[in-house]
Amino acid sequence: MNIKLKYYLSLLFNLAVVFYFQRIEAQNSQTPVQDSIDTQVVTIVKPYTPKISDAFKLKQAPSIMVSEDSQKSIKYTIFSIPVASTFTPAKVNSIGVKKFKKEKLFQNYTSIGLGNYGTVLGNFYLNHKIGRGETLAGYVDHHSSQGGIGGLQLEDSFSNNTVWVNYAKTLKTFTWTTDLAYARQAINWYGLPYPTTFSINSKQVYSELSFSSKVHFKKGIFQRGSIDFQRFSDAYGSQEYRLEADSSLQLNIFDQSINTNLSIDYLNGEFNQKYLDPELNSYANTLFFVAPSYKYSYEDLAVSVGVRAAFLIDNNKGVSKFYIYPNIEASYSVVNSIVLAYAQLKGDLIQNTYSDFAQINPFISPTLKIRPSSTPYKLIVGSKGKLSESIAYDLNGSYSKQNNKALFRSNTILNLSALTNYNQGNSFGIVYDDVDVLNASGALEFNMIEKLMLRFKGDLYNYSSNLEPTVWNLPNFEASLFLDYQISDKWALVGNLFYYGARQDSTTNDSLLSEIINETLDSFFDANFQLDYQVSSQWGAFVKVNNMTNSNYSQWNHYPVQGFQILGGASYKFDF
Repeated sequence: MNIKLKYYLSLLFNLAVVFYFQRIEAQNSQTPVQDSIDTQVVTIVKPYTPKISDAFKLKQAPSIMVSEDSQKSIKYTIFSIPVASTFTPAKVNSIGVKKFKKEKLFQNYTSIGLGNYGTVLGNFYLNHKIGRGETLAGYVDHHSSQGGIGGLQLEDSFSNNTVWVNYAKTLKTFTWTTDLAYARQAINWYGLPYPTTFSINSKQVYSELSFSSKVHFKKGIFQRGSIDFQRFSDAYGSQEYRLEADSSLQLNIFDQSINTNLSIDYLNGEFNQKYLDPELNSYANTLFFVAPSYKYSYEDLAVSVGVRAAFLIDNNKGVSKFYIYPNIEASYSVVNSIVLAYAQLKGDLIQNTYSDFAQINPFISPTLKIRPSSTPYKLIVGSKGKLSESIAYDLNGSYSKQNNKALFRSNTILNLSALTNYNQGNSFGIVYDDVDVLNASGALEFNMIEKLMLRFKGDLYNYSSNLEPTVWNLPNFEASLFLDYQISDKWALVGNLFYYGARQDSTTNDSLLSEIINETLDSFFDANFQLDYQVSSQWGAFVKVNNMTNSNYSQWNHYPVQGFQILGGASYKFDF
């Protein structure tokens, strides 16, 4: 111990002794009074700021007192009593595990079928691995019918052909896929409301060439990106071009992820004329989208909060408009992930196209008005989960406001204008209206046994239109039932049953009296089944039955469908 430290310790000891005797003297000189405690406010003038010199250091080698007690010896004894036992283990044979032969999977598939109405169905699928992580796939599909619906004045045959090629490459950091497809669809405008003496060539042919490329990143800010190009045309010189670019980013800020979707949708097209005017009918729209969202989860609650901003440029009219929509989702696990309550509040700007309309209703005329539709909001509230181990459900209700909703309506019969192949009441046009939609939806899925699955879905609608007297060609109720039953190792049954409610349309005659007839299309039920039989590991046979009730219902005004249809064929699986 150095001299300076000894000095400070002696000084501290002397001060403590003086303070102690002064305190005793002060207490003895005071007059005894009644004990009391006064409430005081203590103000800290200067906080304690420790210094290095205030600290003390532990000894690096502390002294330890070790007692030298002798260890006591302990002896353990067991008090054992013998017990007689008659138990004798039985000798058993080991149980062997039955080995099942592994089913061989084939990379390629083809099938062909023939049926009544001169129906031909065929497809050919190829899948080939060309390198490590690289595959090349192709698909050819054909479906045609010679027609034969009774009571028609015009041809009702149709033909659908599709050729598709896919290339995929998988690496450690990303997956890249590219698709090239061509589709050709030939139909006939055979739905005449009245007999005619005019010579009508009712055939219409749609052609679509599309190219798409997508990339998914496994790491980094960019999650995915895609580009899609589509050219759509018909036999009347109509052309439509669409280019879409889409990307998704994920940013991590303060240990939280923010997802952002960016996209551009460009559309340009033209028809050679309008329905009532031979003037050229063109359209061009560009849509920009930005949709950031933030996801949060806590225990049984999961929430995604975001917005979807859209900017529309009408290139033909030279006008632009900005839209902003909610993009909110929430779910809560009510009963241990067995019952889930969920809610959504979303909106969007929809790019309507000639191609999409032709897919829904191929009997449209090549004279449409094309413009976007807007859904300012759609609120969905529902619950889904499992009622038992074999029954799952999904029940929800929704309310939405849809502006400029596209509705199909029969075109006017033009008797006072030049004749075309589609202006005799045998085609459909598009009208736009603001519509409020109230929907109640329910779905049940039954897995009764391991090889049987049933799924039922029903939707009930209530519409409120603004300008039009009704929502043309939209049903108030629709339902479907799907069946998948693996009867045995060789037999399988698949079924689809559809119910479509009544719809409203009109037949308008552009004559001197301008006659308008409101039409009610009856509800219809359609049942379809397919039975498959596996002859061998490569060969198979199938029978398809459509419209089992043989009902000549009309899905569209004046367009009855084919009655009972049966088709049989064979399939073959193979490798190169």
